[in-house]
Amino acid sequence: MIMPRIADFTEPAFVMDKDDCFYKLIVSNPVLFELAHDAHTVLTFVAIHRTIGTFSITNIIKTFQKGVCVSRLVQDKNGITAKNIEKEMAKIQTDFTQGVQAQTNCETYWDALDLSKTTDRKEQCERIKIWGKLKVC
Repeated sequence: MIMPRIADFTEPAFVMDKDDCFYKLIVSNPVLFELAHDAHTVLTFVAIHRTIGTFSITNIIKTFQKGVCVSRLVQDKNGITAKNIEKEMAKIQTDFTQGVQAQTNCETYWDALDLSKTTDRKEQCERIKIWGKLKVC
């Protein structure tokens, strides 16, 4: 079940337990607004392999105006099985690409970082820093 929550900018978008691992990260290009040329939105999805054996996906939608984050919406989907995680990630990209295209006529491109084969948190954080799309570590 997806549970939306409007987050305080100082509140973390997600929390990981000690042995949780990043699974996959995907980030959209800036989605531009036709009527507000100084604003854009970035869609970010963080898939986490939880120590309990299931996966969660956190969707962080940030809107920027004149380079300043003015809005952040966070949604979580929990309890995803190993059998369904790849299908969920692919569906997210397809559904959001089609939705953004229909609403804004803006093409959406995705940058992805697959961390499914890396379970060491320190190594994952190094790869995320090198990737340069998120500041989560």
